[in-house]
Amino acid sequence: MTEQSTAGKTGKAGRRLLFRVVLSMAVGAGLVLGWTWAYESGFLKSWLDSTSMSTFLLLVLIGLPLALVSSLVLAGPVLWAFGVRPVWPIILLGPVLLGLGLYLKVHEPILGWFANRHHAEAVLAAVAYGLVGLVTFRRS
Repeated sequence: MTEQSTAGKTGKAGRRLLFRVVLSMAVGAGLVLGWTWAYESGFLKSWLDSTSMSTFLLLVLIGLPLALVSSLVLAGPVLWAFGVRPVWPIILLGPVLLGLGLYLKVHEPILGWFANRHHAEAVLAAVAYGLVGLVTFRRS
């Protein structure tokens, strides 16, 4: 193999990696902003506010399953349509890493940069999904 063909393959893999990470970040942030909009717009907020369950139960019984299902149903096809392969690590591990980051409150130092807390959470989602996309990239 020549030096030029090796460099060409490396460049192509680098572009695929960059595309995978950026698209994963956009999808992660989009999911958080979408769920935030659904919550703030009415029905979801009134339903969740009217319940007497603790915050922990809401997170475990409703929040996590909704995030995972929405990740599978919404994010998977978007990533797949744009040629991101494999999709499953991003759609399964992205929400888990996001949940861990929210639990550890790693986004709190940047809260002052935003007018809305949910925007900082969207940035955290972008980082979580992008990191999973980066770590699970396979060179072919």
